[in-house]
Amino acid sequence: MYSHLNAQTNDEALLGKDITLSIGAGKNKFFENYQFELAAPLEVPINLNIGINKQIEIGLEWSPLLFNDKSPYSFEGYDSTRNQFAGNLQNSNLNFQYSLNNYYRMNGYFQVNGGYSYLHKKQWIAGDLNEVIGEGYNWSFGGGIRYQLGNEYDDVFPWFFDISLVYTRYNINTTAYKINTISQPKGEGYWNDLKFGSLDVIMRFGYRLRFKK
Repeated sequence: MYSHLNAQTNDEALLGKDITLSIGAGKNKFFENYQFELAAPLEVPINLNIGINKQIEIGLEWSPLLFNDKSPYSFEGYDSTRNQFAGNLQNSNLNFQYSLNNYYRMNGYFQVNGGYSYLHKKQWIAGDLNEVIGEGYNWSFGGGIRYQLGNEYDDVFPWFFDISLVYTRYNINTTAYKINTISQPKGEGYWNDLKFGSLDVIMRFGYRLRFKK
């Protein structure tokens, strides 16, 4: 039988001064830019939030997106054993979260966040490594549900699961374009600034610290 010594006896999912730390994994679908047609991004967000009161949390988020490759392998030429798409997109954001409800073990919320983005996109085209490097900003909004673990005594445990659906908008200025590590002159299409959207589905696993009053 689980001892409820580790339980947090107040049955509300969020209180002021609660600190939550979570790590997650998500899938992203980019829109409006042909440069990411072959990308299969995987997001790994890490969040640290602080409860201001029973409805509002603010915090920080570091959210790296790793670009996997979804194109088929080509067995023509020497590049046949190499993925055609790689790189990453790093986001460092401020996070605001408003609880739409705050019940025992369940917390539905609306969130907005935004901050700095850094892009390093790698793509092999006809055996040549094309790199696009840039930086800019992002903003997003969405909603989710947090489910707290608990027991039959209406105690709420510190561990929780979270799932959210978020739309993110990126505005990135291209600072470098290289082919096989050689910088290319401006005027090429890849020098264009990148403005695109992303639909993100994210699942998180986290831990909440609730300090005794």
